Amino acid sequence: MTDDEKPKRTKSWREIDKMRDHSGGSSRRDSHERQRFEQSTGYTKYKTNLDRLFSGGGAALPEHLRQNSDPSGAVAEKDEERKKLYAIEDLKLFYAAASEFLKTHEVPDDARLLDRLLMHPDEEIVEKALARLEEMHKAGTLKVPPALVQRLSSVEIDSGDPKIRRRAEGLRKAIR
Repeated sequence: MTDDEKPKRTKSWREIDKMRDHSGGSSRRDSHERQRFEQSTGYTKYKTNLDRLFSGGGAALPEHLRQNSDPSGAVAEKDEERKKLYAIEDLKLFYAAASEFLKTHEVPDDARLLDRLLMHPDEEIVEKALARLEEMHKAGTLKVPPALVQRLSSVEIDSGDPKIRRRAEGLRKAIR
């Protein structure tokens, strides 16, 4: 029997591909498993918490990292005080607590808290809140709360200081 008479075996495309990458079709299975993992709730929580952590959305650092970054616990304590301050719903109590908070702390980078501070009866505090909002806007870190534009309009109308009114108008137009 000559070589021409022997039956010639041809390889299928699957066999050829298997020889090329030696994966045996597992890449398809791996991508399916990865897709299932990314759609799981654990992965979604993980990504959400990471997003909050790096965007300043209020997520806490894991315990082992928190000890390295804040061994005395001062930053965590300040955050707790800020959260308690924001939780006060009665305006008179909020204004009093905000005045006390600002005596011992700097104006925070929390846009929601700054939004509420714009209605404070003390124009010095309103000016500090407005200045911090302007700084955050220039730095590109300001996530505009829903009522901020309306609150700035109210400051434009209600403030007795023309300088504060102009600054509030400028910021309102800038964030629109």
